Amino acid sequence: MRYAVESCFSGENVLKDCPNHQSLESKTMSTVVISSDDCVEEYAPCQAMLREAGFEDRLVVDFQFARGNSSDEQVIKILGGAVAVIAWGEKYSERILAALPELRVVARAGVGFDNVDIAAATAREKVVTIAPNANHEAVAEHAMTMILALAKSIVLGDRAMRAGSWRGYSRTPVRGKTLGIVGLGRIGRSLAVRALAMRMKVIAAEKYPDVAFVEQHGIELLDLDELLARADYVSLHCPLNDETRGIINAQTLEKMRAGSRLINTARGGLVIEADLSEALRHGHLAGVGLDVFAQEPTIADHPLFEFENALISPHVAGNDVLAMEDMSKEAAQCIIDLSQGKWPDEAVVNRELKGKWTW
Repeated sequence: MRYAVESCFSGENVLKDCPNHQSLESKTMSTVVISSDDCVEEYAPCQAMLREAGFEDRLVVDFQFARGNSSDEQVIKILGGAVAVIAWGEKYSERILAALPELRVVARAGVGFDNVDIAAATAREKVVTIAPNANHEAVAEHAMTMILALAKSIVLGDRAMRAGSWRGYSRTPVRGKTLGIVGLGRIGRSLAVRALAMRMKVIAAEKYPDVAFVEQHGIELLDLDELLARADYVSLHCPLNDETRGIINAQTLEKMRAGSRLINTARGGLVIEADLSEALRHGHLAGVGLDVFAQEPTIADHPLFEFENALISPHVAGNDVLAMEDMSKEAAQCIIDLSQGKWPDEAVVNRELKGKWTW
């Protein structure tokens, strides 16, 4: 069942009827809400999976809701009565979780979970899962695309030609260059093999490396400071937490090689944007590729938009068509497994609930 939701900035969310509408109060089955910014279509595979498992699905299509820009009251109203949610970018605060006693599972269609208060979810015995196997290649492809676009001045050349100029811009090779990957998880490893195929040298900073992968591909492990000093490109692929928040700041930017480039397809909070603007303004960095920002959606006159050598995209790295379908399916499978007494170890974030949680 699909519900189109009026703008979350209109003051009150109204769930509009689509064909076969039923009121929220008339549910006779366990309902799973599927959050979407219009990337999930009606009759998506995840819906078929949930229906076959005996759930009623409620597809809620709203960009503002799915991107985390709704009030707590609006989120509570949309999720009212649901036993599980395939979550996108909406926020799950302690207040929201407390107001949804029937909600048993928050299944993220993605790998990040910083929008969920994990401690509050655990205290209220709500399982939080991610989709760890679905979008790592999509993000790696996007990061590699940004590296290549910056190296070859693709966007600058395109703009010049559209403006009537036949102007050449500096183009540099990626072969022989050093890529520093901060965070060598699934996404970092996926980027590493792509970079190695393009004859780049790969170095990495990772506390808990996959030793077999590192040895197989000849990747040198370094601390962050040494990686920044040696890399021509630095690509961020670490989670956002208290340890990594603001990891790229005025001090660490100074440690980067003059003329190097920064790529961030992870989380905007990893970077102090004002410090990054200064590094670009003074010419210390040759360019940046950013898919994520501290505030999303960004303001229209964001300071980083003024730089020609800043390549930007609206947090879409992991959202290609295949990844979107696979993430939603993986999230749906987590819900189904948990409802059937199976524990998806690899996907559960608050693993301390294992053994004492029941549907």
